[in-house]
Amino acid sequence: MNSGTWEALSAFVVIFFSLKWLYDRTFNLKCLTKKLPGPRPLPLIGNAFGIKGGYDGSLETLHITWPQKYGEIHRWFIGSQCNISISSPELVQAVLSSNTILDKGLDYDWFRPWLGDGLVVIGSPQWKSRRKLLTPAFHSQVLGGFVEVFNNQSRILCDVLQKHCQSENENERTVDISPYLTRCTLDIICETAMGTRLNAQTNLIASAEYANSVHRMTQIISERTTKPWLANNILFPFTAIGREQTRLLSTLHHFTDNVIEKKRKELILDENKVTENTNAATNTRKSLLDLLIQLSAENSEIRFTDKDLRAEIDTFMFAGHDTISVAASWFLFCMASYPEYQERVWQELDDVFGDSERDCSVEDLSHLKFMDCCVKEALRLYPSAPLIERISTKAVQIGDHTIPAGCNILVLIYGMHRNPRLFLNPSVFHPQRFLPEEAIGRHPYAYIPFSAGPRNCIGQRFALIEEKIVISTLLRRFKFSLSPSFSNPIPSYQTVLKPLNGMNLIVTQRSSSVLR
Repeated sequence: MNSGTWEALSAFVVIFFSLKWLYDRTFNLKCLTKKLPGPRPLPLIGNAFGIKGGYDGSLETLHITWPQKYGEIHRWFIGSQCNISISSPELVQAVLSSNTILDKGLDYDWFRPWLGDGLVVIGSPQWKSRRKLLTPAFHSQVLGGFVEVFNNQSRILCDVLQKHCQSENENERTVDISPYLTRCTLDIICETAMGTRLNAQTNLIASAEYANSVHRMTQIISERTTKPWLANNILFPFTAIGREQTRLLSTLHHFTDNVIEKKRKELILDENKVTENTNAATNTRKSLLDLLIQLSAENSEIRFTDKDLRAEIDTFMFAGHDTISVAASWFLFCMASYPEYQERVWQELDDVFGDSERDCSVEDLSHLKFMDCCVKEALRLYPSAPLIERISTKAVQIGDHTIPAGCNILVLIYGMHRNPRLFLNPSVFHPQRFLPEEAIGRHPYAYIPFSAGPRNCIGQRFALIEEKIVISTLLRRFKFSLSPSFSNPIPSYQTVLKPLNGMNLIVTQRSSSVLR
């Protein structure tokens, strides 16, 4: 046989045994999980064709349709990957409270080219030491130093939106508030995480490339979770979407690398300056990057390389702006949809601030109890992270079922928050659910917008303080309402829960507004 024939035969053999391995693995996991209900998988592709309709269709199928049809624990396949979906708080607790099921799911691998071995992605042995090292960076005293940034950027957001709001005598004029909130939270995370001012709200060119790259990366990651033909890491870089990801990663990493290089010159190369910063007065605000460099210098066991720093800062940048901006967007949509609750929140703000133009403090937030209930209810209906994953590295018992090693365990936060067994009329926005007397008897894992257990979100307090200051500042100046001519926003899974068709609201200045 000539060389061409040998190459063709070799390729055939490789493809044949690869497909056989995929089939055998799927068959094996199918047999091991045969007691679990679920849709019937097809050879090689699993249930990929059963997830239809794009980003919104995958959300509806995974979180609503299949749990209603197959129950609160069921199995399904993407290629040879076996997924176990759970939407019961009892079973979720068994997974998230476990000290052995700590490794993130297989789909988190799609984040690695972007976020490296950051806290969200890193495996359990390294995660424990990394989490311990990072925890001081989120101490309440550190977060208190960021409140001034939250307030300043919220006021800039108000000034920007002022140009787009309508008077009470105008015909309806809507504005998609999502990009404005995104730029606001991007400015906040740049200043708090990296100690640099991007001025994204006032200089659109400065933020457009980075923000657009983040947006598209989350879409690509979402697509790879449900399309087995995009899952092969060897072939993926040669696809059109793979080449696009390479260009996006260059933009994202170039942005972060420039800031880290600048900080290294300021703090690491000048040891005297590090000492001065370490001994500085406690009221000197430091960015998270400053603190990471300082903590690394003080910890003899763990040193952050530039690669480690970039992984954590990229993680902070993504989790600290995209998730908070969508949370604020959905909250304002809820306020616009239920004007009676919006007025109650505004009255509460008026009781706390009156005619004062002062900033919102952390102490003020403790008095905004009904607004807190509304924030919680909006996060119930629209959790920024609609699902989280773990992987079973060995056979584990979850409820009455034994989950074999190698299965991807999906905690359906969005689906569980809308489970009628747990919440009466779950699709209705009813903030009273979170009054202390109404929450009595509710399972502690029935509501987990920031995950739960050992690997819960380290930045949840940061996120809540920021979101509440931003939305309270907006509601002190503006009233938000729906337009009859615009469809309601469609929830969609784009790694985070984004409105598929934008967040178009009517923004009207309140006549009694004092924030000028």
